[in-house]
Amino acid sequence: MEISEIRVLMKYEFHHATTTRQAVANINGIQVATNATVVRWFKKFRSGDFDMSNEPRDRPKTQVDNDVLKATVEANSSQSARDSFGTNR
Repeated sequence: MEISEIRVLMKYEFHHATTTRQAVANINGIQVATNATVVRWFKKFRSGDFDMSNEPRDRPKTQVDNDVLKATVEANSSQSARDSFGTNR
């Protein structure tokens, strides 16, 4: 089931004055929505926002400097990047 279809189901449940828990139970006959997701969408609907498109999200910043990683790997090509950063198990 597409996310847009799940959102339509949540909007339907909201307009029928369903509690979030009951909405989760009704929607999860197909096991697609968590309670937290339904709570978040019902809160949005209560504010009068019925736009069901995705909200833009910021991507997390890269934690690794690619130049440093490349230099480390090139310095010892027989050693893996995982070994270089002490994460080899």
